[in-house]
Amino acid sequence: MAVVVDLSAALASTFSHDANIRQQAEQHLDQLKQTNFPSYLASITNELGNEERPDDVRQAAGLQLKNSVDAKDAARRQDLMNKWMATDPQLKQHIRDVLVRCLHSPKGDVRKTTALAIAKIAAIDIQAKEWPNLIPSLLQNMGAQPPAPVGTRQATLMTLGYICEEVDESLLSPENVNMILTAVVAGMGAQEADEARLAAIKALTNAIHLAKNNFEVENERSYLMQVVCAGTQAASQQMRVAAFQCLQQIADNYYSKLQSYMTELYGLTTKAIKEDEDEVATQAIEFWSTVAEYELELFDDGKEDDCKNFIPAAADYLLPILLECLTKQDEDALEDEGTWNRAMAAGFCLKLLARICRDRVVPQVLPFITMNISNPDWHNREAATFAFGSIMEGPSVSALDQIVRQGLPFLLTALKDQHRIVRETTAWALGQVFEQVHGNEPDGSAPIVAQDALPGLLNALVESLKDEPRVAYYVCDALRLLALGYNTTDADTSPLSPFLKDLVQKLYEAAEVFRNHPAQENSSKAQVAAYEAINDLIRASARDTLEFVSTLLTVVLQAINSNLEVPLASHQAAEKMATLQGQFCGMLQVCMERLCRSEDARAALVPFRDQIMETLLKVLARTQSGAGVHEEAMLAAGTFTVAVGADFEKYLGQFMAFIRAGLQDHQQWQVCLSTVGVLGDVCRAVGGAILPYCDELVSIVLANLGSPSVHRNIKPELLTVLGDVALAIEGQFAKYLDAVLTILRQAMGMSVQMVSANDFDTYDYNNLLRRGIIDALSGIVQGLGDDIIKGVNAGAASRDRLTAELPAVFAFVSSIGSDRTGGDSYDEDVARTAIALLGDLCSVLPNAGATLAAQPSKDWQALVGFVVSCGDDSVSGNQVGWAIDLLRKSAGGQF
Repeated sequence: MAVVVDLSAALASTFSHDANIRQQAEQHLDQLKQTNFPSYLASITNELGNEERPDDVRQAAGLQLKNSVDAKDAARRQDLMNKWMATDPQLKQHIRDVLVRCLHSPKGDVRKTTALAIAKIAAIDIQAKEWPNLIPSLLQNMGAQPPAPVGTRQATLMTLGYICEEVDESLLSPENVNMILTAVVAGMGAQEADEARLAAIKALTNAIHLAKNNFEVENERSYLMQVVCAGTQAASQQMRVAAFQCLQQIADNYYSKLQSYMTELYGLTTKAIKEDEDEVATQAIEFWSTVAEYELELFDDGKEDDCKNFIPAAADYLLPILLECLTKQDEDALEDEGTWNRAMAAGFCLKLLARICRDRVVPQVLPFITMNISNPDWHNREAATFAFGSIMEGPSVSALDQIVRQGLPFLLTALKDQHRIVRETTAWALGQVFEQVHGNEPDGSAPIVAQDALPGLLNALVESLKDEPRVAYYVCDALRLLALGYNTTDADTSPLSPFLKDLVQKLYEAAEVFRNHPAQENSSKAQVAAYEAINDLIRASARDTLEFVSTLLTVVLQAINSNLEVPLASHQAAEKMATLQGQFCGMLQVCMERLCRSEDARAALVPFRDQIMETLLKVLARTQSGAGVHEEAMLAAGTFTVAVGADFEKYLGQFMAFIRAGLQDHQQWQVCLSTVGVLGDVCRAVGGAILPYCDELVSIVLANLGSPSVHRNIKPELLTVLGDVALAIEGQFAKYLDAVLTILRQAMGMSVQMVSANDFDTYDYNNLLRRGIIDALSGIVQGLGDDIIKGVNAGAASRDRLTAELPAVFAFVSSIGSDRTGGDSYDEDVARTAIALLGDLCSVLPNAGATLAAQPSKDWQALVGFVVSCGDDSVSGNQVGWAIDLLRKSAGGQF
């Protein structure tokens, strides 16, 4: 057995209010964990199981044990799982025995922490077919005679619930599931103490997704529903809350089985909404929101025939109840953005009902709005305004036309309401009008925002930028959505053109005010919203404002450089400055993007090229000296690369150091991902000029692809950038071909395995991975194609190496054709690029067509059929007609 050391002092110090003491304790524990993992496990287990230790020490030990086998980061979690599985079996069994014994501890916090630790270890052990007596021992606690103490039963039920949440359902036998459900339902009995009943209903909520077989049998399903519905009438408020939460999970997992219970569920939920305490009422409303979201998902997925239309059937009765709930705001709660209560839940549910019931909602909600919009009580005014904004999405523009035209003057007046919450909701509602109605008017109808009304509207919004930050935040959003609604990016002029300069100026001034008053609550959010509004005003600007956009670009450059001169006295100050510079870099990027949409305006960038790049390099250098790479500056550099094209070569020497740093910044994976995209931009811009840097770049990319610590979302983009490099340096890529194809073979194998697993949760990622693989292969084939066809340089060797990979590549493409994880359709972009890849291969490699025709799987032809059925490929930008014609000739395809 491993050596046990006394860790009580260190564990107690992890709860210290003194950060230095806490940090020293954590370092001491971590050092033992790294240098002697068995001793660490044995020691914290000893502290957990010692009833003479203080509660906080034992609780800390339990948390340490839990965190020894689990982590949020997937790679870290896998490493911890491997360490646990490699631990001495005798020590592991000792830990399990102590954990099960601690469920009987008289200390409630110890029992709760133990339950969490058991579940985390069980998630590993059950998969490894270890700890076979765990569930039987837990069930024995529940069935003991005489009955085990209430605390033990409560902790056991919690443990069962956590296990059901943590352990993959495929690893639990139907017998185990039935025994768990039986024990949990028994724990909800009226004879049980409230603590145990509450633990039981929470455990059932965690386990309900396992009850598929039970919900297929009517009497078992009805019994479970009866037990849960009875819980909604319990004397304990916590029990009622938990019961309604369980009903939400039932609705989400077994929607199709609810028909015969909906009358009773309607009665229980509406009674709770109208009469029960706020927390219970909130969860009762959430039940209907769950049903509504499920029905919306069915419609979005084209499965209307599976919809039971529970929401349309109940809407006439639910709407008045929900509208009444809107008037139950708690002013104190509204100040806390993390609060969720009856009024907020009702507002969310109302939005969902509007999306489902569409036009029929308008006449049902309109009387409530009319009656309350001018009510002396701010609760009613705010409720009416919220109801107005909530029905903007769902109903047709024609159904909303009259109510919006009549409502806009009221909203503009309400921006000056005496109550801040009314002003805040009013600004939000205006944003909803601009997002959903403005710009979507039917052809031939008058615009919702008339030209003659625009000055008054803008004046009211600009004036409200001076309001409290929470109001100004939504005003900024409304201005942003107003601009986007005009959709005049390619027009000569826009209704907003005469006002653009002043609007940008006012938003900039507002952002500065919020920046200089950081102590004011929500000021930072309002500051960001102001900059984002400026960005969208620029994106939506018409051609007659491009001279102003060019001027704004110089202003932004000056602001960035001025900020670079500000001394930073602390790490916190540096972080704030990095955030601010990020906003300015974002504005710089948007200005460049807008100017680049016009050749004349693009030419206006020429005098500023050196200044732009020098400024971005300074931002990158300053950030890197602190930590990492500045993501927004990197993205702005990517846009600059596209703007200047091949002329970017002059900046390569200075810029590549930051590309290298960004590629290696695994901890900030979004920064790494952005850097990969910018590297692709650079390759496309400078072409062969990237060659001197390729040895190092390709080495870093391949290392990232092979590293388990690199976030998986980066890896498809890393594959794509290998194709970009190949296209840029053409035949010179041959030196990397063997190493890259080895990685691509592994990636293709992983993609094929995902198809075999038929796991919908991995479907979207697999499509990202496929696109990365295809991009890499296409770039390689096209980049090396000229040498291969002409037989020059390393062309012959590249041809033979690529030819050897053809069976693997064709199997990969066929696996896409055979994939039914997403239904009967395919991701169109993936399908088109896959067909284009086959065309590239057949055009460059002499034997590719014959090899493809000889493949046992013809599933690739299903992709061709799908692409043909999609019609004009010019719409997607992936034109593959040429590839389909080539495949007909070279591979004998019948499609």
